[in-house]
Amino acid sequence: MVRSLWAELSDAVSRRLSTENVSVKLEKEVAHARRALQVESDEHNLLQATVGVVLDALKVVEPVETSPLAARAAGITARVGHLEESAFHAGITQAFTVAHAHYEKEINLKVMSEGFPPTYEDDELEAIEKVVAPLAKNLADNLKEMVLPSWE
Repeated sequence: MVRSLWAELSDAVSRRLSTENVSVKLEKEVAHARRALQVESDEHNLLQATVGVVLDALKVVEPVETSPLAARAAGITARVGHLEESAFHAGITQAFTVAHAHYEKEINLKVMSEGFPPTYEDDELEAIEKVVAPLAKNLADNLKEMVLPSWE
């Protein structure tokens, strides 16, 4: 009878030690998971702050009920698209203004606004583009401050 009690006691102690080992391992895993979640949370908060700075720089008004990053990214994308289009239009306007300032009577701006003449082949237009590209870059560099928004 004493042997069976010792055996039961020994089994109970073994189970208890095993349970304590499992408990210690689980506590370590939970602590590790908490640290990982905190790192993720910190990164998320930093990303949210960064997106907020970008939204402010782009002058995008964030809807009050919108907090998911996907909605913010959509707002940024829309604003960037709008800025690109505005810069494109401003650049074309400036190019027309420069052409008009130099050749008021010699260039028909209305006809020019219709695009390329249909009489040119693609290879001819490519050759013309190669000739004017450095000159266009020079004009773009000269007009950049007037056309592109300031990021400062």
